Amino acid sequence: MPREMTMRRTATAVLAMTVLATTMTATGAGAAVTVYDKGPGGERYVAMGDSVAAGPILLPQRPGGPPCYRSEKNFATLTAGALRVRQFIDATCSSATIDNITKPQGSEPAQIDAVSRETTMVTVGPIGANDAGIVSTVSGCINPVAAGCKERDGQTVHDKIEATRPELAAALAAIKKKAPRAAIVVVGYGLYIPPRGCPLVQPLTSSDADYIQGLVDHMSRVLRDAARSAKVTFADLRATPGSIDHTACAAPGQRWIEGLVPLSGDGAIPFHPTAIGMKAVAPTVTAAGRRAAVQRNRTIVKNLRGQAACRGSKVRLRVLAKGGPVVRADFRVGRKLLGRDRSAPFTLYTSRKALKKRSGKLTARVTLRLPDTAGTYTVKISRPRCSR
Repeated sequence: MPREMTMRRTATAVLAMTVLATTMTATGAGAAVTVYDKGPGGERYVAMGDSVAAGPILLPQRPGGPPCYRSEKNFATLTAGALRVRQFIDATCSSATIDNITKPQGSEPAQIDAVSRETTMVTVGPIGANDAGIVSTVSGCINPVAAGCKERDGQTVHDKIEATRPELAAALAAIKKKAPRAAIVVVGYGLYIPPRGCPLVQPLTSSDADYIQGLVDHMSRVLRDAARSAKVTFADLRATPGSIDHTACAAPGQRWIEGLVPLSGDGAIPFHPTAIGMKAVAPTVTAAGRRAAVQRNRTIVKNLRGQAACRGSKVRLRVLAKGGPVVRADFRVGRKLLGRDRSAPFTLYTSRKALKKRSGKLTARVTLRLPDTAGTYTVKISRPRCSR
C-alpha cells in the first residue's frame, strides 16, 4: 500500500475513533425506553448493556438521542420479537460501565431502574469494555506498520478487566434481588478481528490485532465466569455461526463488526455491530433466552406450593408461587373444576360442606407463560381437617 494512502487511512481511522469518543461522552436525557407493553402476563423483558448492545447511530435510532443512542435494530429488539415478549424495555446505553447498571450515568438513570418485580427476563451486556478502556486502547493501536500496543500496555488493560469481577457479581446480585422471577442472560462480546488481523484492510499490525481481540476475549471470559457464579445463562456471541467470516476484515456489506473506518453505510460506528451483525447475533441471544426461561420455570415449578385453610364456612385454596410468569391456577377436586384465578395471589374460596361431600384429591393446575407456548403443571393441595 502506498505510504500516502496508508497515512490517509490511518488519519481517517483516528478521526473516526475521536468522533466515537465524543459521541460516547455526550450528555443529555435518554431514560430507558418502554418499546411496547401489551399488558400483563407473558415475558416482560428488560435489556441492559453498553454501546455494543445499544447500537449507537445505527439507523433507525429510537427517540431520546444522547447519551444512549439506542437503535431500533439492536439485538435486544430482535430478541424481544423472536421471543414474542409481552413487554420490552430497552435500558441499554452507550458508554455505560458496569457501575451504571446500579448507578446513574450522568443524567441517565441507573439501568436497573427499568427492572421491577414483574420483570421476567433480563439481558445484561455486553458491558465492561468501557471499564477497562478497551475503546481508547484500540485508538492508540492504530498503525498499520509499527506494532507495539501489547509491549506498551503490558498487563495494564488485562488487570483492569480482571478488576471488574466483583462489580459484575454485585450487579447481577442486585438484578436478582430486584427481579427474583427473572431469567437472566449475560451477553459476551463477539469476534471483532480474526487471528493475525488484516493490515491491508484495517490499520492494525497482526500482533496488535491479536492483542486487541485478546482483550475483548478476556472481557467475555470474565462475563462468562460472572454468569456461572451467579447461576445464570451466558450468551457467547463468538459462537454465532459464521463469525469468523464476518469480522471487521470482511468486505463492506458483509461485516458484522464495523471497521475502524466506517464503510457499511448503516450508521454503525467503528468496532461496533452493523445492522446485519445485530441480526446475525440475535438468534444466539434468543436461544440463550429460551434456555434461561426453561431453567427459570423449572425452578418456579419446584418452588410452587399448594395450600388449603379453613375460613369459617369456607375453605381457602391457594397456590404460592415464588415469582415466575404464572398466569392462571385451575383448582380441582378429583376431576371436577372448582374454579380458577388469573391473578396473584392465586386463590379460590369454596364451600366447606360442598367440598366435604366430594371425594378425590385437591389439586391446582398451574399455567406458566413461556416464550413460545404455555406450560401447565399440577400442584398437590392437602385437604384441611374441616373438609375431610
